[in-house]
Amino acid sequence: MTLWNNVAELVDYYIPPMPSEYWADITRACNLRCVMCPQSDGLSQPNAEMSMSMFRQLIDDVCENRPLIKLYMSGEPLLHENLFDMIDYAASKACRTAVHTNATTLTSRMAEKILASPLSSISFSFDGCSPEVYEKLRPPASFQLVRSNLRQYLDLRRRSPNGGPRTCIEIIRMQETEGLIDAFVDEWKASGVDEVKVVDYMMWHGRMEDRRVPGAGELTAYKPCAAPFQHGCVLADGTVVPCCLDVDGERPLGNITMDRFRDIWIGNAYRQLRLEMLTGTLPPDSICCRCLNTIRAT
Repeated sequence: MTLWNNVAELVDYYIPPMPSEYWADITRACNLRCVMCPQSDGLSQPNAEMSMSMFRQLIDDVCENRPLIKLYMSGEPLLHENLFDMIDYAASKACRTAVHTNATTLTSRMAEKILASPLSSISFSFDGCSPEVYEKLRPPASFQLVRSNLRQYLDLRRRSPNGGPRTCIEIIRMQETEGLIDAFVDEWKASGVDEVKVVDYMMWHGRMEDRRVPGAGELTAYKPCAAPFQHGCVLADGTVVPCCLDVDGERPLGNITMDRFRDIWIGNAYRQLRLEMLTGTLPPDSICCRCLNTIRAT
C-alpha cells in the first residue's frame, strides 16, 4: 500500500476534535482602506453582516468545549450594531470572545461599553509609528485621532473596577514600518497594555502587494496548514471556509444556514481538503495552494 493510500485511509477514519477557536465574520463593512488589507482591493458582499439569529445558532452549536470566538475577519467589528449583544450571548454560553479593531470609532462611550462587557480580549491594530507612515498605510484614518482614542481607552481601563478585557496593540512588520518598530514597542509597552505584538506582513495569498521585510516569515519546504484541522471560520452569510484568509469564500465547505457546523466539520468537503493538505495535492489554482506558495516565496 502506498503512503498516499495510508494517508487517505487515515483521513477517512480520523475526525479532528471540534475547533477551540472560531472566526465569525460578523461584518464585512470597514471604514478604512488599508493598503495591506483586501478591503482596499474590494470584497464580495462588501456590506454583509451576520444576523443575531445566525450568530446565536452558531454559538449554540459549537459552545460545548467553550471555544474562543473571534468576532472579526474581513471588516471592522465595532461597526456592527449587535456587537455587544453577541459578546453577551457568547459569554452566556461560557465562550470566550475577542475583537480586533482599528480603533477609529473608539469613542469614550464605546470604550466604556467594552470595559463593562464580558469581552475576553481586544487587539488594536495601529501601526502608529508616525503620522506620515500611519496615514499612508491606513487611509483615511487620522493618526492623532486614533492615538488619542487609544490613550483615552487605556486611561479609562486603569480606572475600571474589573480591568476590562486583556488588551494588546499590534504593529505590522513591513517595509514602511521596519525602522520604526523599536520606538513603537517602547512607547506602548509603557502605556498599560498587556502586550505589544509585532506581526509579519501577509500578502493574503498573493492578493496584496509584497511589502514584506526580506527574511520575515519565509519557509523553504511544504508544510501543511493547521487551519482545516483546528479552526472554524464562518462568513457573514453563513458560508464555512478553510481559514480566516478566505474572506471571499473561494473554497466553500458548507453553510450553517443549511447544516450545523459540527456536521460540516466532519463532512466530505472538509475531509477532501484535509487529505489534499496532508498529501500536498492541493489544486494549483486553489486559494490554499496560492497561500502556501506565497508563504514559501523568497
